[in-house]
Amino acid sequence: MPSVSFVSLGCAKNLVDTEVMIAKLGAAGWQLESDADSADTVVINTCAFIDPAKAESTEVILERAQRKRAGQQLVVAGCLAQRYGEQLQSLIPEIDGVIGTGSYASIVELLDDVQAGSKPVRLAFEAEPEHDFLPRLITTPQATAYLKIAEGCDHPCTFCIIPQLRGGFRSRSEESILAEARALAAAGTRELILIAQDTSMWGRDRGYRRGGLAALLERLHEIDGLEWIRLLYLYPATVDSELIDAMARLPKVCKYMDMPLQHAHPEVLRAMLRPGNGERYLEIIESFRERVPGMTMRSTFIVGFPGEREEHVAYLEEWIARAGLDRVGFFEYSSEEGTPASALGSRVPVRERRKRLLRLREAQRVASEKARLTRVGSIERVLIEERRTLRRGDPLRSHLPATVWCGRSQGEAPGVDGGVFVAGDLTPGTFVDLELTAATAFDFAARVATRTPAHA
Repeated sequence: MPSVSFVSLGCAKNLVDTEVMIAKLGAAGWQLESDADSADTVVINTCAFIDPAKAESTEVILERAQRKRAGQQLVVAGCLAQRYGEQLQSLIPEIDGVIGTGSYASIVELLDDVQAGSKPVRLAFEAEPEHDFLPRLITTPQATAYLKIAEGCDHPCTFCIIPQLRGGFRSRSEESILAEARALAAAGTRELILIAQDTSMWGRDRGYRRGGLAALLERLHEIDGLEWIRLLYLYPATVDSELIDAMARLPKVCKYMDMPLQHAHPEVLRAMLRPGNGERYLEIIESFRERVPGMTMRSTFIVGFPGEREEHVAYLEEWIARAGLDRVGFFEYSSEEGTPASALGSRVPVRERRKRLLRLREAQRVASEKARLTRVGSIERVLIEERRTLRRGDPLRSHLPATVWCGRSQGEAPGVDGGVFVAGDLTPGTFVDLELTAATAFDFAARVATRTPAHA
């Protein structure tokens, strides 16, 4: 059997694509090899969202090209492949095949062509009426799995290259999503994480004007075995009242909101072609807080967008204090070729962007610290994930022994939000009620609860 090794870079949507490609190749007789040096073929699933992502993808490709042995094939997949196509092979002749984000369903055929000696490039957005993501080989911890409910994006944000990389917004059918969710639950998934470029827009291209995602959550909630359903990447213009109500009344839906806002000042948002304004965003946040008690809220903001002035930064700084979000990620503006924003003047100098970044991070640090401290003393249900050894100097060492278990509550999404750490005789993949005893800048220390939690 030929063997293949995968390197998956970038976001969770890329990870799902990688898992599908692995499973399709496995069904076709390919053997998965963990050691890339030993594999017959190496597939690198790349990211190209912003310059740092492109740089990382390019670095990994060049490293593999240098390590490529005689007879081994190198294939580049994903967003960088979709964006640059045949140019990649011209610049890096060691690349034997290129497959874009809309063509990964034909990964078996592409690798067959590569083995036959051709240098195929597949970039078309192939017809996937049901976006069938089965089978998949899940690579996340067994209890957690991502489920991609839509592909592409229709929003015209001037800074973003995603519509060119992923195509227009296309919802998967409810039947396809439910079939995959049931299969994942039957295989041991307990936390299902729904992802898309705009998750709250699901179903609008299939006839739902409002309440589409809420109706889908109702059906997912009925699946035996699932304990948590987490939503990532809501969009302020497509969040509706029905969704908030569903999150409030369905116990399995995590009380967690990740809604990238990018800015708050109306002038900057207009330049970005983003909907709404800071005041409207505060109304949405308050709606979640009022109707979904205990909601954890996360967002992201771009700093230094072309034309951003001091008054815009001061407005956002004040807005951050008013919003009181639990967590925020800040990113320096990255000019991406082919986007409308790349042609704008009034560029913010790099040094000034970084000064603004530090300033806004400090404003959010105060809000995040306040939010974390309000959780200390609470009892929360935590999914235990893995054993960890705390490094010397880790702030958690003043509260816990060196060897601990790491898990997450509903308030922590994997990979971005830190975790909950606890000592004891526990089992990965299980849920335990823990009392949060201390908070650090990113994580919580905890102990096994000895009193009855509020949700019991």
